[in-house]
Amino acid sequence: MVPTEMLIIPWYLLGNSVGWVDNYIGVLFPTFITAFGIFLMKQFMEIVPQDLLDAARIDGMGEFGIWFTIVLPQVRAAIVTLCLLTFLNSWNAYIWPLIVTMTPENYTIPVGLAFFSSETSTNSNWVQVMTGAWISVLPLILLFLIFQKHIIKGIALSGMK
Repeated sequence: MVPTEMLIIPWYLLGNSVGWVDNYIGVLFPTFITAFGIFLMKQFMEIVPQDLLDAARIDGMGEFGIWFTIVLPQVRAAIVTLCLLTFLNSWNAYIWPLIVTMTPENYTIPVGLAFFSSETSTNSNWVQVMTGAWISVLPLILLFLIFQKHIIKGIALSGMK
């Protein structure tokens, strides 16, 4: 539960030591495991009935089989919701990609739009900037429309125990 701003220097030192500076792995690695993701998945794993898991053990199923065939389908909505929220955070991130990317070819859309809008200072072509911003929202809208059923199910089940 540490603010992101405090983690930027350790993340940069780690990324620099393993060669992840100025590439997309370096941009994405802080979002792979988050406290929110762990908490969300823990809460959803608790709604899987223990009797169902015990019955599978009595039938001779191994722990990986129980996880893969029983638990994973039960928490599919949470996994989809977590993936979409993580993607949304990564897609909209500005400060971390600005720090970890060095070349314009590796800039993310928010960083690229910020540089594009400020390159010509007072003579910025705002029509092009707004078009770029609108185009950057399209993948998010498409993902929401595709996974809308899972998102709504994940939100509806989040308060149930």
